[in-house]
Amino acid sequence: MNSSMEKMIQLASSKLGVSPEKLKSTLESGNVEDMLGSMRREDADKLKKLMKDPSARDKLLKSPEAAKIIKKMQE
Repeated sequence: MNSSMEKMIQLASSKLGVSPEKLKSTLESGNVEDMLGSMRREDADKLKKLMKDPSARDKLLKSPEAAKIIKKMQE
């Protein structure tokens, strides 16, 4: 896995409150239910809602905040 992806996993895992290994395993398996179970219910509900709404995902990914995170990960 490239260093940008590793950085992204590290950042996301700290924000989600799960270990990097758990997040990586979840991403590789495609089974997010395990990860959602270890998150705060409020955060898990927000993530589920976001994952079900393509326009909300696109809006989030195109936000200035997301662009900053992506740029930082590429450094």
